[in-house]
Amino acid sequence: MELTNLSDALKELLAVSEPWQLGKINLQRKNKVVDVFVNFKKGSKFICSSCGKECKVYDTNERRWRHQDLFEYRCYLNIKVPRTDCSLCGVKVINQVPWGRINSHYSFFFEQKIMSFIAEMSMSAVSKELGEPDNNLWRVFNHYIKQGLEHQIELSQTKRIAVDETAQKRGHNYVTIFTDLDTGEVILVEPGRKKEVFSKLYGWLFDKGGHPKNIDLFSMDMSQSYKAGRKEYFPNAEVCFDKFHIKSGVNEALDKVRKEEVKYTDELKNTKYIWLKNEQNLTAKQRILLNGFLVESTSKTAEAYKLRLSFDQLWQVQKSAAESLLNLWMQKAIDSTLKPFKQFVGTLINNYDGVLKSITSKITNAVAEGLNSKMQLARSRARGYRNTENFMNMIYFLGNDFIFFTH
Repeated sequence: MELTNLSDALKELLAVSEPWQLGKINLQRKNKVVDVFVNFKKGSKFICSSCGKECKVYDTNERRWRHQDLFEYRCYLNIKVPRTDCSLCGVKVINQVPWGRINSHYSFFFEQKIMSFIAEMSMSAVSKELGEPDNNLWRVFNHYIKQGLEHQIELSQTKRIAVDETAQKRGHNYVTIFTDLDTGEVILVEPGRKKEVFSKLYGWLFDKGGHPKNIDLFSMDMSQSYKAGRKEYFPNAEVCFDKFHIKSGVNEALDKVRKEEVKYTDELKNTKYIWLKNEQNLTAKQRILLNGFLVESTSKTAEAYKLRLSFDQLWQVQKSAAESLLNLWMQKAIDSTLKPFKQFVGTLINNYDGVLKSITSKITNAVAEGLNSKMQLARSRARGYRNTENFMNMIYFLGNDFIFFTH
Protein backbone atom coordinates (compact mmCIF):
# COMPACT_ATOMS: atom_id res chain seq x y z
CA MET A 1 0.00 0.00 0.00
CA GLU A 2 1.50 3.33 -1.05
CA LEU A 3 0.43 6.42 0.90
CA THR A 4 1.25 9.84 -0.49
CA ASN A 5 0.95 12.07 2.59
CA LEU A 6 1.06 12.09 6.38
CA SER A 7 -2.69 12.51 6.73
CA ASP A 8 -3.41 9.35 4.75
CA ALA A 9 -0.73 7.46 6.67
CA LEU A 10 -2.12 8.48 10.06
CA LYS A 11 -5.65 7.65 8.99
CA GLU A 12 -4.50 4.17 8.07
CA LEU A 13 -2.32 3.70 11.17
CA LEU A 14 -5.04 4.91 13.53
CA ALA A 15 -7.73 2.87 11.73
CA VAL A 16 -10.01 5.90 11.49
CA SER A 17 -13.39 4.73 10.18
CA GLU A 18 -16.94 6.04 10.15
CA PRO A 19 -18.43 7.85 11.89
CA TRP A 20 -14.98 9.19 12.86
CA GLN A 21 -12.97 11.51 10.63
CA LEU A 22 -9.37 12.56 10.71
CA GLY A 23 -9.02 16.33 11.04
CA LYS A 24 -6.05 18.67 11.03
CA ILE A 25 -2.53 17.77 12.11
CA ASN A 26 -0.42 20.30 14.01
CA LEU A 27 3.34 19.88 14.14
CA GLN A 28 5.26 21.72 16.88
CA ARG A 29 8.88 21.39 15.84
CA LYS A 30 10.25 23.30 18.82
CA ASN A 31 8.49 21.12 21.39
CA LYS A 32 8.74 17.93 19.33
CA VAL A 33 4.97 17.38 19.55
CA VAL A 34 2.46 16.35 16.91
CA ASP A 35 -1.25 16.89 17.63
CA VAL A 36 -3.71 14.80 15.65
CA PHE A 37 -7.36 15.94 15.69
CA VAL A 38 -10.27 13.53 15.27
CA ASN A 39 -13.93 14.48 14.82
CA PHE A 40 -17.06 12.69 13.66
CA LYS A 41 -19.55 13.24 10.87
CA LYS A 42 -22.36 15.65 11.52
CA GLY A 43 -25.60 13.81 12.27
CA SER A 44 -23.84 10.72 13.62
CA LYS A 45 -25.48 8.73 16.39
CA PHE A 46 -23.79 7.01 19.33
CA ILE A 47 -24.74 4.42 21.94
CA CYS A 48 -25.97 5.69 25.33
CA SER A 49 -23.47 4.60 27.98
CA SER A 50 -26.28 3.72 30.40
CA CYS A 51 -28.98 1.90 28.46
CA GLY A 52 -27.32 1.05 25.14
CA LYS A 53 -29.86 2.92 23.04
CA GLU A 54 -28.64 4.67 19.87
CA CYS A 55 -28.99 8.41 20.40
CA LYS A 56 -28.33 11.77 18.80
CA VAL A 57 -25.41 13.91 19.96
CA TYR A 58 -26.16 16.58 22.54
CA ASP A 59 -22.75 18.29 22.50
CA THR A 60 -19.02 17.50 22.50
CA ASN A 61 -16.01 17.94 24.68
CA GLU A 62 -12.50 17.77 23.22
CA ARG A 63 -10.19 15.43 25.12
CA ARG A 64 -6.53 14.66 24.67
CA TRP A 65 -4.75 11.28 24.86
CA ARG A 66 -1.05 10.64 24.59
CA HIS A 67 -0.44 8.06 21.86
CA GLN A 68 2.61 6.16 20.61
CA ASP A 69 5.45 8.48 19.65
CA LEU A 70 5.74 9.39 15.98
CA PHE A 71 9.47 9.16 15.29
CA GLU A 72 11.06 11.56 17.81
CA TYR A 73 7.79 13.48 18.27
CA ARG A 74 5.34 12.96 21.08
CA CYS A 75 1.98 12.21 19.51
CA TYR A 76 -1.32 13.32 21.05
CA LEU A 77 -4.83 12.45 19.89
CA ASN A 78 -7.28 15.32 20.31
CA ILE A 79 -10.74 13.82 19.97
CA LYS A 80 -14.14 15.45 20.07
CA VAL A 81 -15.99 13.17 22.48
CA PRO A 82 -19.79 13.29 22.13
CA ARG A 83 -22.38 13.35 24.87
CA THR A 84 -25.57 11.56 23.88
CA ASP A 85 -29.05 13.00 24.36
CA CYS A 86 -30.97 9.95 25.59
CA SER A 87 -34.73 10.18 26.09
CA LEU A 88 -34.46 7.64 28.91
CA CYS A 89 -31.20 8.51 30.65
CA GLY A 90 -30.60 12.16 29.83
CA VAL A 91 -27.26 13.54 28.70
CA LYS A 92 -24.43 10.97 28.99
CA VAL A 93 -20.78 10.84 27.88
CA ILE A 94 -20.09 7.79 25.68
CA ASN A 95 -18.14 4.93 27.33
CA GLN A 96 -15.04 5.06 25.19
CA VAL A 97 -13.63 6.03 21.83
CA PRO A 98 -11.82 3.50 19.61
CA TRP A 99 -8.42 4.76 20.72
CA GLY A 100 -8.69 4.99 24.48
CA ARG A 101 -10.65 4.98 27.71
CA ILE A 102 -12.63 8.14 28.46
CA ASN A 103 -11.10 8.61 31.92
CA SER A 104 -7.50 7.91 30.91
CA HIS A 105 -4.72 10.26 29.84
CA TYR A 106 -3.38 7.70 27.39
CA SER A 107 -4.44 5.73 24.33
CA PHE A 108 -4.80 1.96 24.48
CA PHE A 109 -1.49 1.54 22.67
CA PHE A 110 0.31 3.80 25.13
CA GLU A 111 -1.26 2.00 28.11
CA GLN A 112 0.01 -1.27 26.68
CA LYS A 113 3.48 0.26 26.57
CA ILE A 114 3.14 1.39 30.19
CA MET A 115 2.19 -2.11 31.37
CA SER A 116 5.11 -3.71 29.50
CA PHE A 117 7.55 -1.23 31.07
CA ILE A 118 6.20 -1.85 34.58
CA ALA A 119 7.03 -5.54 34.19
CA GLU A 120 10.72 -4.62 33.93
CA MET A 121 11.15 -1.33 35.82
CA SER A 122 10.08 0.54 38.94
CA MET A 123 7.27 3.04 38.50
CA SER A 124 9.64 5.94 39.10
CA ALA A 125 11.91 4.61 36.34
CA VAL A 126 8.91 4.22 34.00
CA SER A 127 7.88 7.78 34.84
CA LYS A 128 11.34 9.05 33.96
CA GLU A 129 11.55 7.00 30.77
CA LEU A 130 8.15 8.09 29.43
CA GLY A 131 8.11 11.59 30.88
CA GLU A 132 4.75 11.04 32.61
CA PRO A 133 3.69 11.62 36.25
CA ASP A 134 3.85 8.42 38.28
CA ASN A 135 0.39 9.09 39.76
CA ASN A 136 -1.10 8.84 36.27
CA LEU A 137 0.87 5.67 35.59
CA TRP A 138 -0.33 4.07 38.83
CA ARG A 139 -3.93 4.80 37.82
CA VAL A 140 -3.40 2.95 34.54
CA PHE A 141 -1.71 0.06 36.34
CA ASN A 142 -4.44 -0.26 38.98
CA HIS A 143 -7.17 -0.14 36.33
CA TYR A 144 -5.76 -3.16 34.49
CA ILE A 145 -5.06 -5.12 37.67
CA LYS A 146 -8.69 -4.55 38.69
CA GLN A 147 -9.70 -5.80 35.25
CA GLY A 148 -7.59 -8.91 35.76
CA LEU A 149 -9.09 -9.57 39.21
CA GLU A 150 -12.62 -9.20 37.88
CA HIS A 151 -12.25 -11.47 34.86
CA GLN A 152 -9.23 -13.74 35.30
CA ILE A 153 -9.44 -15.13 38.84
CA GLU A 154 -11.34 -18.44 38.88
CA LEU A 155 -11.28 -20.61 42.01
CA SER A 156 -13.56 -23.57 41.29
CA GLN A 157 -10.55 -25.95 41.31
CA THR A 158 -8.72 -24.39 44.28
CA LYS A 159 -8.19 -26.94 47.07
CA ARG A 160 -4.84 -26.15 48.75
CA ILE A 161 -3.75 -22.68 49.77
CA ALA A 162 -0.49 -21.21 51.01
CA VAL A 163 -0.74 -18.30 53.44
CA ASP A 164 2.13 -15.86 53.80
CA GLU A 165 2.74 -12.28 54.81
CA THR A 166 4.95 -9.51 53.54
CA ALA A 167 5.57 -5.89 54.47
CA GLN A 168 4.97 -2.77 52.42
CA LYS A 169 8.13 -1.36 53.93
CA ARG A 170 10.50 -3.04 56.32
CA GLY A 171 8.48 -3.58 59.49
CA HIS A 172 5.45 -1.58 58.30
CA ASN A 173 1.96 -2.26 56.92
CA TYR A 174 1.82 -6.00 56.51
CA VAL A 175 -0.43 -7.71 54.01
CA THR A 176 -1.51 -11.35 53.85
CA ILE A 177 -1.10 -13.25 50.58
CA PHE A 178 -3.19 -16.31 49.72
CA THR A 179 -1.63 -18.42 46.94
CA ASP A 180 -3.00 -21.52 45.22
CA LEU A 181 -0.44 -24.20 46.09
CA ASP A 182 -1.13 -26.14 42.91
CA THR A 183 -1.09 -23.35 40.32
CA GLY A 184 1.21 -20.88 42.08
CA GLU A 185 -1.24 -18.03 41.37
CA VAL A 186 -2.01 -15.33 43.90
CA ILE A 187 -5.73 -15.60 44.59
CA LEU A 188 -6.20 -12.90 47.24
CA VAL A 189 -4.19 -10.16 48.97
CA GLU A 190 -5.60 -8.54 52.10
CA PRO A 191 -4.28 -5.76 54.39
CA GLY A 192 -3.12 -6.92 57.82
CA ARG A 193 -2.40 -10.33 59.28
CA LYS A 194 -5.27 -10.84 61.71
CA LYS A 195 -7.73 -13.72 61.63
CA GLU A 196 -10.26 -11.59 59.72
CA VAL A 197 -8.26 -12.05 56.51
CA PHE A 198 -9.66 -15.60 56.43
CA SER A 199 -13.17 -14.12 56.48
CA LYS A 200 -12.28 -12.17 53.32
CA LEU A 201 -10.98 -15.36 51.69
CA TYR A 202 -14.20 -17.16 52.66
CA GLY A 203 -16.32 -14.61 50.77
CA TRP A 204 -13.86 -14.30 47.87
CA LEU A 205 -14.11 -18.03 47.15
CA PHE A 206 -17.87 -17.68 46.62
CA ASP A 207 -17.34 -14.62 44.41
CA LYS A 208 -14.90 -16.47 42.17
CA GLY A 209 -16.67 -19.78 41.61
CA GLY A 210 -15.10 -21.69 44.48
CA HIS A 211 -16.44 -22.89 47.82
CA PRO A 212 -14.92 -22.90 51.34
CA LYS A 213 -15.78 -26.60 51.70
CA ASN A 214 -13.52 -27.36 48.73
CA ILE A 215 -10.43 -26.23 50.64
CA ASP A 216 -8.57 -29.30 51.91
CA LEU A 217 -5.41 -27.75 53.32
CA PHE A 218 -3.66 -24.55 54.37
CA SER A 219 0.12 -24.27 54.43
CA MET A 220 1.06 -21.42 56.77
CA ASP A 221 3.13 -20.32 59.72
CA MET A 222 2.20 -20.87 63.35
CA SER A 223 0.92 -17.37 64.11
CA GLN A 224 -2.00 -17.32 66.55
CA SER A 225 -4.10 -15.08 64.30
CA TYR A 226 -3.74 -17.34 61.25
CA LYS A 227 -4.52 -20.43 63.30
CA ALA A 228 -7.61 -18.75 64.76
CA GLY A 229 -8.80 -17.61 61.33
CA ARG A 230 -8.37 -21.05 59.79
CA LYS A 231 -10.19 -22.70 62.69
CA GLU A 232 -13.14 -20.27 62.59
CA TYR A 233 -13.73 -20.05 58.83
CA PHE A 234 -12.28 -23.33 57.50
CA PRO A 235 -12.66 -25.83 60.37
CA ASN A 236 -12.54 -28.89 58.09
CA ALA A 237 -9.33 -27.95 56.29
CA GLU A 238 -6.07 -29.57 57.38
CA VAL A 239 -3.14 -27.43 58.47
CA CYS A 240 0.41 -27.97 57.30
CA PHE A 241 2.84 -25.63 59.01
CA ASP A 242 5.49 -24.38 56.64
CA LYS A 243 8.82 -26.17 57.03
CA PHE A 244 10.87 -22.97 56.90
CA HIS A 245 8.81 -21.32 59.64
CA ILE A 246 9.13 -24.41 61.80
CA LYS A 247 12.88 -24.52 61.25
CA SER A 248 13.15 -20.84 62.12
CA GLY A 249 11.94 -21.88 65.59
CA VAL A 250 14.74 -24.41 66.06
CA ASN A 251 17.27 -21.88 64.72
CA GLU A 252 16.01 -19.33 67.22
CA ALA A 253 16.45 -21.86 70.03
CA LEU A 254 20.01 -22.57 68.85
CA ASP A 255 20.88 -18.89 68.74
CA LYS A 256 19.51 -18.35 72.26
CA VAL A 257 21.83 -21.07 73.51
CA ARG A 258 24.79 -19.43 71.73
CA LYS A 259 23.95 -15.97 73.06
CA GLU A 260 23.87 -17.25 76.64
CA GLU A 261 27.09 -19.23 76.30
CA VAL A 262 29.03 -16.49 74.53
CA LYS A 263 28.90 -14.43 77.73
CA TYR A 264 31.57 -16.65 79.24
CA THR A 265 33.11 -18.34 76.15
CA ASP A 266 35.17 -15.95 74.06
CA GLU A 267 35.69 -18.51 71.27
CA LEU A 268 31.99 -18.25 70.36
CA LYS A 269 32.12 -14.52 69.67
CA ASN A 270 31.27 -13.59 66.06
CA THR A 271 30.29 -17.17 65.18
CA LYS A 272 26.52 -16.69 64.84
CA TYR A 273 26.26 -17.55 61.18
CA ILE A 274 28.41 -20.67 61.17
CA TRP A 275 25.74 -22.26 63.38
CA LEU A 276 22.69 -20.92 61.51
CA LYS A 277 23.78 -21.36 57.89
CA ASN A 278 23.11 -24.57 56.01
CA GLU A 279 26.36 -26.50 55.76
CA GLN A 280 26.52 -26.23 51.96
CA ASN A 281 26.44 -22.44 52.24
CA LEU A 282 29.45 -22.18 54.57
CA THR A 283 32.74 -20.82 53.31
CA ALA A 284 35.77 -23.07 53.56
CA LYS A 285 37.02 -21.05 56.54
CA GLN A 286 33.65 -21.26 58.30
CA ARG A 287 33.47 -25.04 57.71
CA ILE A 288 36.89 -25.56 59.30
CA LEU A 289 35.91 -23.44 62.29
CA LEU A 290 32.62 -25.29 62.73
CA ASN A 291 34.27 -28.71 62.52
CA GLY A 292 36.75 -27.60 65.16
CA PHE A 293 33.93 -26.76 67.55
CA LEU A 294 32.09 -30.03 66.87
CA VAL A 295 35.19 -32.27 67.28
CA GLU A 296 36.94 -30.57 70.17
CA SER A 297 34.25 -28.69 72.03
CA THR A 298 31.71 -29.91 74.56
CA SER A 299 29.92 -26.56 74.49
CA LYS A 300 26.17 -26.30 74.81
CA THR A 301 26.11 -24.51 71.45
CA ALA A 302 27.66 -27.56 69.78
CA GLU A 303 25.07 -29.79 71.49
CA ALA A 304 22.31 -27.46 70.29
CA TYR A 305 23.70 -27.53 66.75
CA LYS A 306 23.62 -31.32 66.66
CA LEU A 307 20.00 -31.22 67.83
CA ARG A 308 19.22 -28.76 65.07
CA LEU A 309 20.82 -31.02 62.43
CA SER A 310 18.87 -34.07 63.57
CA PHE A 311 15.67 -32.00 63.54
CA ASP A 312 16.35 -30.92 59.93
CA GLN A 313 16.77 -34.58 58.96
CA LEU A 314 13.20 -35.38 59.97
CA TRP A 315 12.05 -34.04 56.58
CA GLN A 316 14.09 -36.76 54.83
CA VAL A 317 12.63 -39.76 56.67
CA GLN A 318 9.99 -42.12 55.33
CA LYS A 319 6.40 -41.17 56.01
CA SER A 320 5.73 -44.28 58.10
CA ALA A 321 8.61 -43.45 60.47
CA ALA A 322 7.97 -39.71 60.79
CA GLU A 323 5.78 -39.69 63.90
CA SER A 324 7.96 -41.99 65.99
CA LEU A 325 11.15 -40.12 65.01
CA LEU A 326 9.56 -36.76 65.76
CA ASN A 327 8.52 -37.99 69.20
CA LEU A 328 12.01 -39.39 69.77
CA TRP A 329 13.59 -36.04 68.85
CA MET A 330 11.24 -34.15 71.19
CA GLN A 331 12.14 -36.49 74.06
CA LYS A 332 15.85 -36.01 73.34
CA ALA A 333 15.41 -32.23 73.44
CA ILE A 334 13.46 -32.44 76.71
CA ASP A 335 16.21 -34.61 78.24
CA SER A 336 18.90 -32.09 77.26
CA THR A 337 20.06 -29.23 79.48
CA LEU A 338 19.04 -26.66 76.87
CA LYS A 339 16.12 -24.55 78.07
CA PRO A 340 15.37 -22.89 74.67
CA PHE A 341 14.97 -26.36 73.14
CA LYS A 342 12.62 -27.47 75.89
CA GLN A 343 10.54 -24.36 75.12
CA PHE A 344 10.63 -25.17 71.41
CA VAL A 345 9.28 -28.65 72.17
CA GLY A 346 6.32 -26.93 73.85
CA THR A 347 5.67 -25.11 70.59
CA LEU A 348 5.82 -28.40 68.68
CA ILE A 349 3.38 -30.05 71.08
CA ASN A 350 0.91 -27.16 70.72
CA ASN A 351 1.10 -27.44 66.92
CA TYR A 352 1.75 -31.16 66.66
CA ASP A 353 -0.62 -32.19 63.87
CA GLY A 354 0.47 -29.36 61.56
CA VAL A 355 4.16 -30.05 62.19
CA LEU A 356 3.73 -33.77 61.53
CA LYS A 357 1.78 -32.98 58.34
CA SER A 358 4.68 -30.83 57.18
CA ILE A 359 7.13 -33.71 57.68
CA THR A 360 4.97 -36.39 56.07
CA SER A 361 3.58 -34.37 53.15
CA LYS A 362 6.74 -32.44 52.22
CA ILE A 363 4.46 -29.48 51.41
CA THR A 364 6.12 -26.08 51.76
CA ASN A 365 5.33 -22.45 51.08
CA ALA A 366 8.04 -22.38 48.41
CA VAL A 367 5.58 -20.90 45.89
CA ALA A 368 4.69 -18.08 48.27
CA GLU A 369 8.32 -17.61 49.28
CA GLY A 370 9.27 -17.28 45.61
CA LEU A 371 6.73 -14.50 45.25
CA ASN A 372 8.11 -12.90 48.40
CA SER A 373 11.54 -12.81 46.77
CA LYS A 374 10.05 -11.04 43.75
CA MET A 375 8.36 -8.57 46.08
CA GLN A 376 11.60 -7.88 47.90
CA LEU A 377 13.19 -7.02 44.57
CA ALA A 378 10.21 -4.82 43.63
CA ARG A 379 10.32 -3.11 47.04
CA SER A 380 14.02 -2.49 46.70
CA ARG A 381 13.57 -1.20 43.15
CA ALA A 382 10.73 1.09 44.23
CA ARG A 383 12.34 2.00 47.58
CA GLY A 384 9.16 0.99 49.34
CA TYR A 385 5.50 1.61 48.58
CA ARG A 386 3.67 4.53 50.17
CA ASN A 387 0.28 3.39 48.95
CA THR A 388 -1.16 0.05 50.15
CA GLU A 389 -3.40 -0.40 47.09
CA ASN A 390 -0.41 0.03 44.78
CA PHE A 391 1.59 -2.48 46.83
CA MET A 392 -1.20 -5.07 46.84
CA ASN A 393 -1.80 -4.71 43.12
CA MET A 394 1.92 -5.15 42.45
CA ILE A 395 1.69 -8.48 44.29
CA TYR A 396 -1.20 -9.53 42.05
CA PHE A 397 0.81 -8.39 39.01
CA LEU A 398 3.91 -10.38 39.97
CA GLY A 399 1.92 -13.40 41.16
CA ASN A 400 -0.33 -13.91 38.13
CA ASP A 401 -0.06 -14.11 34.37
CA PHE A 402 -2.86 -11.68 33.68
CA ILE A 403 -3.62 -10.88 30.06
CA PHE A 404 -4.30 -7.16 29.80
CA PHE A 405 -6.95 -6.21 27.24
CA THR A 406 -5.68 -2.76 26.33
CA HIS A 407 -8.31 -2.01 23.67
